[in-house]
Amino acid sequence: MRGRSAKSIFLILSFLYIVLSKKVFAPDVRRHPNWNLLDHNECGISLADRIIGGTNATMGQYPWLARIGYIDNNMYSHPVYKCGGSLINKLYVVTAAHCVDKIPDNSIIAIIRLGEHNSLTEIDCEGDVCSAPVQDFRPVSLIIHKYYGKPAYKNDIALIRLNRPAIFNGWVQPICLPSGNQLTKNYRGSVAEVAGWGVYNMNPPRSSYTLRYVRLPVVDREICTTYFQKYADIGPTQLCVGGVIGEDSCGGDSGGPLVKAEAQHDIPRYYIIGIVSFGARRCGATEMPGVYTRMASYVLWILNNISN
Repeated sequence: MRGRSAKSIFLILSFLYIVLSKKVFAPDVRRHPNWNLLDHNECGISLADRIIGGTNATMGQYPWLARIGYIDNNMYSHPVYKCGGSLINKLYVVTAAHCVDKIPDNSIIAIIRLGEHNSLTEIDCEGDVCSAPVQDFRPVSLIIHKYYGKPAYKNDIALIRLNRPAIFNGWVQPICLPSGNQLTKNYRGSVAEVAGWGVYNMNPPRSSYTLRYVRLPVVDREICTTYFQKYADIGPTQLCVGGVIGEDSCGGDSGGPLVKAEAQHDIPRYYIIGIVSFGARRCGATEMPGVYTRMASYVLWILNNISN
């Protein structure tokens, strides 16, 4: 009898070991001393309760979106906006590392613009409602993940510190970072949103003057592994998103956020779950999905690299 009890206990402990060994435990990022540098009351609130296809966004729908402008350092030129990013607090924008690292030698990041909707107008209006003016900033420091590109396409994340604090209003707000059980979600089978001013028509290629967005499914990572196995090993720090013909992030959307609304204390807030990293050369022309940096894998890295 005693032997049978010992055997039962052994089987139970073995079962618990198997279950617990497969369970992903995430650190409690909310205990990090820099967690309080984020604006948890202001983040992820939308006034509206890389993009092929998609729909025009309304003013204030994605108030955390940043535009990254580059100029030729050898001559006077107007900024060319080639990448996007996300405001995470008053001083920092998170983007893709390739938007900061892989730029021509004669080019520099000259401007970070917040509060943009239509790039052709100074003040945007919808009916009787008009937005506040855009807010422009200079980058004072660029923080690239030290293991970016090691291996290829991995750790595609960077931080840009602004030269002064952003002013929050209905058109400029930070995005929420994931925490708690959000850090272990894979989001497979759910739908998320990506927005930008990138190419929205491939025949011929045309960029949008007005902010556009598209809803895309998060799919199994193995699908991206199948498509990109010659170029990259897709791992758990990445998300596989899209695969819908005619709808995709594209050139000009790189570095922008993949966001999802979740209710917290009965208040719907948007959380950044990914960053546009890379995808098909002809965006949205095939069922090839895109690869996004998985934000939950880098919250601690962000907290370790921001300061007052």
